[in-house]
Amino acid sequence: MSLGMSRIDLWQIKRLAFSSEMEPVMRTIKSNLLILFICLVLAGHAAAVNDGVFYSRGGTLIPLQETQISLRKEVLKFFVTDYQFMNVEVDFEFYNPGNEKSVIVGFVTPPASGDIGEDETAHHPRISEFTVRVNSKAIAFEFKRMSETSFKFDDREIYGTDYVYYFPVTFKPGFNKIRHTYRFQGGASVEHQRYFDYQITTGKRWANKQIDDFELQIHLDRGIFFVPLSFRKTGQPANWEIIGRGSFSKPQTLYFGEESPNIKLVQIQNGYLSLKQTDFRPDRDIGIGEYHWNVGSHTKMCNNIKSCPKVTEVYDNLFQYFRVEPSEYFSEDNLAELSRDDLAIVRNFPYAIRGYPFKSPMIKRFYSQFFWYLPDQELKITDITLSKSEEEFVKKILNVEKRK
Repeated sequence: MSLGMSRIDLWQIKRLAFSSEMEPVMRTIKSNLLILFICLVLAGHAAAVNDGVFYSRGGTLIPLQETQISLRKEVLKFFVTDYQFMNVEVDFEFYNPGNEKSVIVGFVTPPASGDIGEDETAHHPRISEFTVRVNSKAIAFEFKRMSETSFKFDDREIYGTDYVYYFPVTFKPGFNKIRHTYRFQGGASVEHQRYFDYQITTGKRWANKQIDDFELQIHLDRGIFFVPLSFRKTGQPANWEIIGRGSFSKPQTLYFGEESPNIKLVQIQNGYLSLKQTDFRPDRDIGIGEYHWNVGSHTKMCNNIKSCPKVTEVYDNLFQYFRVEPSEYFSEDNLAELSRDDLAIVRNFPYAIRGYPFKSPMIKRFYSQFFWYLPDQELKITDITLSKSEEEFVKKILNVEKRK
């Protein structure tokens, strides 16, 4: 569940950007989002039964590769909502070629952490509304820390402080369906306005060591998001497709530095981002998010890097306001430091990301530098409805412009 990287890979990259004192903080921020799907065979099975993902030995569960049940199909849907939240719907189709088999399916997630205070919420994952259905029947689940269970977690992706949702599943002969849904809160960092991680590589733990038929739908809001360019170590590009209206960045770019994977940037005006692939064997996980503009990341969004605005104090001061949900802490006093042209540019950002065809040559010229500006000649100003935070921010700018 990191941007085409393992939990460890992303951690190593982020270490380059932060001091050693920041390492524990960055680990908890990263852990905030990691969602791992694993399977656990019932502890009651004999130790000799090695055809499950786990087998019992001395009261612990030892991880093994599942050799009987295969993962035939997975349809995974992400819905970015309320800016920093994501709703997840996932439908699995498994095939059991043998006799009825009972297993425990587990869903592991790290505890909430970071800048969330010391109240009780700090000791629980940022997950809510968790549901699971097996062959259309609602299944009850248990919820504990890994350290409070008998599950052995020597896997480096799992920690004793992590929580596990687990529930019994009886796989009947033939096809079986599991559906689960939940909601989780994304994270943020110095580089990111927000990011969401999901681990997909665990799909290879099933008997077929792949997902035979995989479909991913990512329903984004108006932000400019990064997605993995590839899920394979070979760098083979993923078959991303926009269903609806939107645009991809033209050149591929690196996530962080030279050692990081390549990414694509995408902005959706309506519709969603789609990926369909058969025989899906991901080496890297899913990570999507949105950069802060004022840390030099705006260069990733240009059509042509040579003509992109240079990183200067003026532009950093301007780009900090480029957010689909402007902060309430942006004050008129801060905005007063901008020039009249810069104020006009910032005020029109909410309209630019919706594809408004500007009449002003200056505004049009500025936004035409970026891949995501996709003007819709049929779009009228009366067709656009701003969010509450955008309306309030635009009012602040108008007040400053009047004074100037």
